[in-house]
Amino acid sequence: MKPSAARGHCAALSPILRVVLDTCILKLATFPRENNASALIFELVRAGLIEAWVSPAILEEYGDVLSDHPEFVAEIIEACSVCYPLTELNVIRHEPDNRFLECALAASADSIITVNTARGHFDQKDFQNVKVLRPGEFLNLPEVGRLVKKLIQG
Repeated sequence: MKPSAARGHCAALSPILRVVLDTCILKLATFPRENNASALIFELVRAGLIEAWVSPAILEEYGDVLSDHPEFVAEIIEACSVCYPLTELNVIRHEPDNRFLECALAASADSIITVNTARGHFDQKDFQNVKVLRPGEFLNLPEVGRLVKKLIQG
């Protein structure tokens, strides 16, 4: 990945997949339904098979949106790594989405996982080598498929 002006203070690079989860993914993970792709993605995070990164601004948004699920918010805080981006970006029209991109760039994340791909949100396929993927697209990546099998096998 090319160096970014948004790079902040984060842990060293690792071979594990790094993601930033848009708030909508975690909200969807709370819905009780069979074949919940968002819940499966969070299970991969909880199991330590992928790394999810957050910034203080993202944690604040998670807390606001998921305030009716305080136990889940506590699990998110426990499971995610915190990153401190040093640069504010203004490249996505829906301004709060820039916080997710800032975090992804600072954490050298592989992807941002979201369902918000409408115009003005995450409407590009990638931002400076950070892929923007919907939950199904992420789960269909070959390397993620292997991790899902590992998760299921226990």
